Amino acid sequence: MRRIAVALVLSALLVWPAPASVSTNVPLHHWSYDAVEKLADHGLIDSSMLTTKPLSRLEMARHVAQARDALERMDDPPEILSAILERLTREYRGELLQAGALDGSPSGESYLKPLEDPYVRYLYAQKTPDLENRRGDVFQRRSNYRAGFASRGTLFDTFAFYLHPEYAGSPEGSDDVSLIEGYGKMGLGPFELEVGRDSLWWGPGRHGSLLMSNNARPFDMIKISTPQPVLLPWVFRILGPIRAEWFLTHLERERDFPYANLSGLRVNLKPHPLLELGASRVVMFGGRGQPELDLLDYVKPFLAREEAVENNQLAGLDGSLLIPLPRNNLLRSVRLYVDAAGEDEAGMLPSKWGNLFGVRFHDIFKTGRTDFRIEYADNLVPGFPNVFYNHSRYTSGYRYEGRVIGHHMETQSRDLFLQVSHYLTQDLIVDFSYDRHIHGEGLAARRSANILELGVTYFPGQDWQILGGYRWEQGSDRDGGNNHIIEVGLIREF
Repeated sequence: MRRIAVALVLSALLVWPAPASVSTNVPLHHWSYDAVEKLADHGLIDSSMLTTKPLSRLEMARHVAQARDALERMDDPPEILSAILERLTREYRGELLQAGALDGSPSGESYLKPLEDPYVRYLYAQKTPDLENRRGDVFQRRSNYRAGFASRGTLFDTFAFYLHPEYAGSPEGSDDVSLIEGYGKMGLGPFELEVGRDSLWWGPGRHGSLLMSNNARPFDMIKISTPQPVLLPWVFRILGPIRAEWFLTHLERERDFPYANLSGLRVNLKPHPLLELGASRVVMFGGRGQPELDLLDYVKPFLAREEAVENNQLAGLDGSLLIPLPRNNLLRSVRLYVDAAGEDEAGMLPSKWGNLFGVRFHDIFKTGRTDFRIEYADNLVPGFPNVFYNHSRYTSGYRYEGRVIGHHMETQSRDLFLQVSHYLTQDLIVDFSYDRHIHGEGLAARRSANILELGVTYFPGQDWQILGGYRWEQGSDRDGGNNHIIEVGLIREF
């Protein structure tokens, strides 16, 4: 992994033809990720790289532009795909104009959108809920209110900013206004420097990711990345397009070692249009109560052959393979994916593995409307109970503000997730899912939960989005009781 990263840096510095434009990131909860994934599984985006998120708006527009070209070459494409692509084109029109993928004049090198996608949401829970992959959001029993908007802009195609403030209130809690995400960006040739608060997602999983997800609160971090794929020179060209990113953050004060450092490096590549591979490594080190660090100490953990006593290391590999099926099949394609991570390191290789396996059946009955996903995650390590996401020295574990940074299932757990997504109409999407979660397998404190969830997304026009959902949880809390959760939301799309 280190050799790939070094080759990426050298090639980008030496052979990259021109500096790239800067754009803000697409938030992880945005509807366009599912839309682009659907187009990619239909075979319309050969160059899609979706396992390192968030993507920048320009990178998302690159995916949309390729899908537009591919759809134009199709004979009698499904109406659903055309409608999805039309919606994506409206969303990323500015970036498509900037890239020359649409006829028209771009807005220029500088751009300001002070108000984007204002929204209101309401959530009712019979009991205090603990919802996964919500950027660490804490909900109270009964009524919860959320309202917010985004603001973004670019300057001279070199600088960009993004702000997402939100009001959160509940009759049984206190009102609060906080900055959910907020950062500045600067272009450095093929690289991009980001400073501020943002979420990360590493891996092909939909319901969870073993190393990096948005289950915890967004990090206040420094991040250097290649927002657009890079082709290495010479024999390394066989690796295909490559993306990489590195980040550094300080964790919270209220933990065993206050303000411990968390740093991570990820490289993912696409050696074939149907195959995407990734390698990730995350290290927790330093903090108050630990020896003081010099500059070299921020590099040493990534070069070590063994995990040292004074740091906590996790590393993993992942892959995603798209399998197109024959024309006479009931399915358009099948996507297989795996995410495997080790809690410790020995001999430069991860050990004490956890695994995530998934399969997505795309376009059942070939109408463009229906997809089905199965995803299974397991971090039980034989002979080492409670090892995953825990550490003997960093006893607060691989957590931020009390929530696991990786997969929400916690340690010593199994999770089975099934989901059917169906377009009732071009503008009405229904998602039905079942989640079976077992925590503390093999221990006296074993708990299990069954979760059924129905989600609805409706686009009544070009400027509005309506969200709705119902969630039933059986045995989700320590007393084994049930919980009923209802959520509605309204977004005005500018």
